Parts: sequence; C-alpha cells; structure tokens
Amino acid sequence: MPGLFTFLKRGLLLRCPVCGQGHLFSGVFKMHEYCPVCDFRFEREEGYFSSAMAINLIISELVITAFAIPLAANQAIPILTILLWGAPLPILLPLLLFRHSRSLWMAMDHYLHPVNVASEQISESEHWHGYR
Repeated sequence: MPGLFTFLKRGLLLRCPVCGQGHLFSGVFKMHEYCPVCDFRFEREEGYFSSAMAINLIISELVITAFAIPLAANQAIPILTILLWGAPLPILLPLLLFRHSRSLWMAMDHYLHPVNVASEQISESEHWHGYR
C-alpha cells in the first residue's frame, strides 16, 4: 500500500486514490462515479462526502479568520473597505475548495480505511449494459 504522502499527492492532484491516474472530475463540479482507469467506486456509501464538507468548512473558516482579524485590528482601514473585500470570501472559498476537499477526503479515507478494491469495482456485465 502506498504511503501517506502518496495519498496526499493524489488528493492534491485530484486523482483516484487507488491508481493515482484517473481523474476524479468530469466537469468543474461534476464528479465521476467510478475511476475511468481502474473502475474504483468513488462514493462508498450514502453521505460519504459529509466529511469533505467539514474539511471545506474548516479550511474556509481558517482562511476567513486569518483575513478578518488583521483587518479588524487595523483601525486605519475603513469598515466599508473591509466589508467589500471580505464579503465575497464566505461564498467564493467553499466553491474554490470544493474539488480539493473531496479529493483530499477520499485520499485520507482510503489511507486510513483501505477497502478491497475488487469489491468496489463494477463487473463487466454492469459496464457493458451501461449501469455505470
């Protein structure tokens, strides 16, 4: 099994946690159901990506806090300027981090809880009949 840094690298590069080659996303926010290379099923169960949302929230809040505290402490900057620059952050950051939070969650989960890859792959008959 690959090491932690290999999984984190795959997560940062938006690659399949199993093979490291398949792309996770087919569009900006559209994720493949299975890896296009090794047929690994990305969503293991219903609600699987709830932890990815938590990762997204934590990183977004840390960045916003790191941005807001120095600005709030600086009395020379008008409050309107702070609001105009800071208001888009809670909307934009979660959108910008969406793909990477999902990918990092899958990489960490696969490292901590490896699964039998064969059980997560689709059979030839499912692939042939378009169930994928």
